[in-house]
Amino acid sequence: MTTATRHSAITADVDQLTRPIHVAVQGRVITHPCLLDQLREACTPTGCRTLGVTRSAPGSRPPLRLDLVSSLTEIYGGIATWHSRLGLPHPPCHQDWHKAVLRLLAEAAPTAAPALGDYLGDEVHDWWRMAATGSGWKPDQLYKLR
Repeated sequence: MTTATRHSAITADVDQLTRPIHVAVQGRVITHPCLLDQLREACTPTGCRTLGVTRSAPGSRPPLRLDLVSSLTEIYGGIATWHSRLGLPHPPCHQDWHKAVLRLLAEAAPTAAPALGDYLGDEVHDWWRMAATGSGWKPDQLYKLR
């Protein structure tokens, strides 16, 4: 894979992980949160509100999806590891740290050594796939939106 192709793939994955997703449906544009936010939301225990009181949703499923929490934890750990490995600067404190560092990783990818860049590209793509499937998207649907 060439450096330009690798960089464009990393950038496309990071864009969908960190920026809202726009889908055109029957002449209207529907905006969905970014994949990272959708995965965070999917990890939140289910519940419903009745007269200001939160109670568990009926059913026998657990209130927390441990597989999604595991995926989110793996993504967060990977982002922190790459941030340290590449010696990237810390983003401003008012920004979402994980999203900001993902964008910094995409910017740093072209200057990384080829083997390191390939490894980063594989990692980012794995995070993208985990976030996409964990939040209910099929990867083929998201490829079409790039």
